[in-house]
Amino acid sequence: MVRDYLKYDDVKIFKYENLYLSIVYTIGHISVAMACNRIITGASLDMAAADAFIEPIINGFWFYVLLVYIKKIVVGSIEKRKPTLINASQVGILLALLYTVGHILIAMTCNRLLTGAPFNLAVIDALVEPITNGFWFYFVFEIFSGYKKKKILSGIGHIGRAS
Repeated sequence: MVRDYLKYDDVKIFKYENLYLSIVYTIGHISVAMACNRIITGASLDMAAADAFIEPIINGFWFYVLLVYIKKIVVGSIEKRKPTLINASQVGILLALLYTVGHILIAMTCNRLLTGAPFNLAVIDALVEPITNGFWFYFVFEIFSGYKKKKILSGIGHIGRAS
């Protein structure tokens, strides 16, 4: 039933597409983070690499804390006050803003502690690196989408025969 709905055999042709995309993106993300750190702060390669690995792990914990603990507090507060600006179903935008501010603070702190970068350069790096990785994400996503489209149009992914 679902198979008839698909234009291509998603299970066989593109089974690991998102995994491959994630791996390529992550390798590039680490490389971008290291390059930004080295260019902006002048950090050594080993300290830039340490920052590029450690900071995302800490941000992962920050993300978890937001989802598990802070979300409950925020939703509870919204439901008690019944504000008109935001309701409990719109809490995602507030959490995204909190995450972003925390992410920048974590990035600055890690950069300063690991590389010894001056505050102003740590701030610049904490702002420039995520923006650069946003462009990297877009580039990788478009390349993978183009590859997928090419495969579909070439007939490789067409469901024309029973398996």
